[in-house]
Amino acid sequence: MRNIIGFPVTIMAMICILEAEGAPLLRLPLPFLRGGSATNAAVVKTKTLTAKKQKKQRKPGPHPIQILGANAKRGLGGLGNKIQQDTSNLGKNIGREWGKLTSNTQKFVANIPKPPLLPRRRKSLKSCKKLDEVCHTFASVLRGNEVDTAQLLKACKAHLAFMKTGGSSLRLVAKDLEANVQKAERVYKKSPKEGKSLSSLLACEKSRGIHNGDELHEKSAAMGLLWIRRSLKFQLDLYSSIISAEQHPREAAYGAYDKHLSPFHGWALRKVFPASLSQMPGRDVFIAKFAGISEEELNDEYDREIARKLKALVSAWDPLISCWEEEFERLGLEDTRRV
Repeated sequence: MRNIIGFPVTIMAMICILEAEGAPLLRLPLPFLRGGSATNAAVVKTKTLTAKKQKKQRKPGPHPIQILGANAKRGLGGLGNKIQQDTSNLGKNIGREWGKLTSNTQKFVANIPKPPLLPRRRKSLKSCKKLDEVCHTFASVLRGNEVDTAQLLKACKAHLAFMKTGGSSLRLVAKDLEANVQKAERVYKKSPKEGKSLSSLLACEKSRGIHNGDELHEKSAAMGLLWIRRSLKFQLDLYSSIISAEQHPREAAYGAYDKHLSPFHGWALRKVFPASLSQMPGRDVFIAKFAGISEEELNDEYDREIARKLKALVSAWDPLISCWEEEFERLGLEDTRRV
């Protein structure tokens, strides 16, 4: 009995000593004391179970980075909605203002007075180089009261090329003209200085005594120039009728032949020439050939242009032929024999 009582006393004494020395104490449950081991153990166990239960029930909070990402997403979403709304409003405003601008522009344009209609631009015509060359060369043949021989022969050659575009009806006339041009040119080339002018050429040739009065030598320049002049007079009347369009070219050719060539033709030529002239085409065909185009291309502009150029040619021929005739009459070289 004494031992049982002495043990607890001993334990208590030891605890007191340890506390006095400041050593940490391990408080042991004393089951024999009130509120000892059994009670404290139950309380500790209960608190432990409660803490575990609360720990299980408490979920872990989101990570700070997750919170930052969520906030950024929410902020960007709001910004995107704002931008979309502003863009939509801007589009509506632009559409409204554009509509106003379009309406005002249409009203402004409608109120502008319309300018008068400009004439349709003239289509450029094909150039008739051969006819242009004839007009150009003949325009410079007559210089004052003198006929330039070299320029006259040059103009006649250009006219030959132009005549050949008129078709078969002028072929015989062109052939006769070509033969006489060659005849006059052969004589001129022998003494170009003496024959510089038509007058000097005829006078020089006459002075050599090759003619028999007014009967010209067959191979003389005077004979060639005489028939060149008669051919040009025939064509002057023909072209004048084409310009005026008063009669068919065939009838005009017959009349010009009777007046300028027939009085100097013998029986044979009076049969051959009219037969050739009978093939003379209509005025439109002539105009188209002189213009270097087809009949389908012929229009009023071409007609007027060719007629204008032919008129210029006729105007150049008229004073030239008059001067030509005067020289022949002055020198007594007007040979009227038939051939």
